[in-house]
Amino acid sequence: MDKSIFRAYDIRGIYPTELDEDGAYQIARALVEYIHPKKAAVGRDARLAAPSIHRAVCLGLEDGGCEVTDCGMTGTDMMGWAAGALDFDATINVTASHNPKEWIGMKIFSRGGASVGGSGEIQELGVIVGQNEKNWIMPAGEPTMAKLNLVPQWIEHVLSFVDLAKMHPMKIVVDAGNGVAGPVVRELFKRLPVELVEMYFEPDGNFPNHLPSPIEPKNVEDLCRKVVEEKADLGMAFDGDADRVFLVDDTGRFVTGSEMTAMIMDEILTQDPKRTVLYNAICGWNVRDVVEKHKAHALRTKVGHGFIKKDMRTYDAYFAGEHSGHYFFKENFFCDSGVIAAMFVLSLLSGEGKKLSELLEPYRKYFQIPETNFKVTDPKRVVDGLAEKFAHEEIDWLDGLTIKTLEWWANVRPSSNEPLLRLNIEAKSPALLEQIKNELTEAVAQLDRKQPNQQD
Repeated sequence: MDKSIFRAYDIRGIYPTELDEDGAYQIARALVEYIHPKKAAVGRDARLAAPSIHRAVCLGLEDGGCEVTDCGMTGTDMMGWAAGALDFDATINVTASHNPKEWIGMKIFSRGGASVGGSGEIQELGVIVGQNEKNWIMPAGEPTMAKLNLVPQWIEHVLSFVDLAKMHPMKIVVDAGNGVAGPVVRELFKRLPVELVEMYFEPDGNFPNHLPSPIEPKNVEDLCRKVVEEKADLGMAFDGDADRVFLVDDTGRFVTGSEMTAMIMDEILTQDPKRTVLYNAICGWNVRDVVEKHKAHALRTKVGHGFIKKDMRTYDAYFAGEHSGHYFFKENFFCDSGVIAAMFVLSLLSGEGKKLSELLEPYRKYFQIPETNFKVTDPKRVVDGLAEKFAHEEIDWLDGLTIKTLEWWANVRPSSNEPLLRLNIEAKSPALLEQIKNELTEAVAQLDRKQPNQQD
């Protein structure tokens, strides 16, 4: 088993070279050793390898003495909710989220909805596997387990976040990306005064239309066109395991994660400015402006849902948002859910009586690049070099390197498991954004070419 699959807050690797059925079995056995669950529930996404990996996980849990419930095809947000709302000591979703079809993995929750990951837990599972992998051999046969369809209870929970009586009729285009969101959204929208236009609703692990990664602009091009063609009120795009959502407004314009975070946070703080809210290190200035407007108690966190979930509990936060389309709610056991966030926006649209593009106008004063990845030979050397180059500006190290000026800011942070740097930039004008993007891109290239100890 490739040790790189044990990431900061989930398990993820290429099937079958990095993670196969035997490895999944051993990880499940390690989880029993680590958190000692008596009852566990296991779901899976639509990937081609998901059924066999799901079976291996269930066998491993059972062989460790755990009672297992099979939840079938589920969204990761459903499994987080199940860990909080139902009688399970642990829940696991077999998924690789938005990654290409060759990938598979697991996201794990403990009783109460807490994420297993973000504080070294996933790495500890890797250590336990390494100590026992010669002893844990997956048996033949099928696991013996109960089955549970979570969808009806999950839909009731989602609808508890809105007042159905006040919901206005709308026309909505939803791109499910051939992931798991389609069947759930179809059932949910039967309860709403909504004309639903479906795109790529059939779960298909080949992802024949586009990758289920809506943060990438190319993957929402079809949705943007369809919203305009249908004269729809908005569009929604879900990722492969349905815990993230991105919106498209009525004009066909993509809504960034920062814009949606700012819009939801503004309403939540308007209702009660004493609520604690969180946002990650690369959310835009529009979120900062909302916090300042309400003089709110807000905390900036590291990027990553595992870190944010822990911070949510630590600070008893009411809401948290990430640039990547994760939205967390206290009343959802501090877990994230794309569909709950989407329902919140529908409720907001109904209450305001405005178009989504009009609601978003106050949060569109700044300009950002899409998150950009650079392959580099030594990420630390490049980041340290950038810190030296921009030492005259304000700098913080909350999550990678953030450079702050009055006119622009940029964040450069290393990937936790690949020789990659991730770059985010925001500026007050498109021209300045382009200038800083070119400057930082060239600086990264120069520092990557530079040999250790080489002088300028």
